Amino acid sequence: MTRSPGLRVVRAADQFTGAALPAFERAGKLARPGDATHRGLLMIAVTLARFAVRACSPPGSNALLLEGLDLTEGWAERGNDPERLARLRNDAFNSVVAVERKTVEAVASATKQLARGAPTLLDEHADLVVCRYAGLAANYAAGAALLTMDAVREPERVIGVPQQISGALAYQRVGLGPARSPELRASACEQAEWEHERQGAPPGHGVGGIAIQLFHEYLGARWKDQSDAERARADEFCRWALGPSLLD
Repeated sequence: MTRSPGLRVVRAADQFTGAALPAFERAGKLARPGDATHRGLLMIAVTLARFAVRACSPPGSNALLLEGLDLTEGWAERGNDPERLARLRNDAFNSVVAVERKTVEAVASATKQLARGAPTLLDEHADLVVCRYAGLAANYAAGAALLTMDAVREPERVIGVPQQISGALAYQRVGLGPARSPELRASACEQAEWEHERQGAPPGHGVGGIAIQLFHEYLGARWKDQSDAERARADEFCRWALGPSLLD
């Protein structure tokens, strides 16, 4: 009996997730441990993760993460000591809480010393948001480093790195930028007062509650813009680094 033609069943693992440039994701799914594609992908991931770790955490706090990335780069170049890398990866994972804590402490200390604009009713809450975003930036950047180290054994892990560093850099840019802006805080408060006092406004929301909601709406929009921009930058770097043979 002749088998009737039909479509091959596509496994969930074969589908693109959209977490990275399609060519990068395809290469990550097709790479085999130790082959040239695998080693090239590791070098790309190391470059992205190293930049994010250095940008999003204070010098000295991130030593184990950077050492792990250096060792991963060495493995990609020379195939050196995977067992040492596995041990260092565990140490780096255990350091993440301290990295995040030291980042938050550094940002909180700097925030107290920097000049402010006119005070607003949002300041206490907004200062906490600045620290929260800084901590998330450090956490996401550390996650990108850990994914890169894991990719030595599991090449497909590199797929998550561009998305992870985009989130890290977006949290840092927004936390240390718009979230600290006296003008943005004042704008949220002014808009909140108008909304609270306007005829027909639904009851139950005070000026402070509305101001907090508006503040986070502003930050959410800025975070999305920054995340998209950082993702586009990461994709452009991956496109350049992959070269024509893997983009086809």
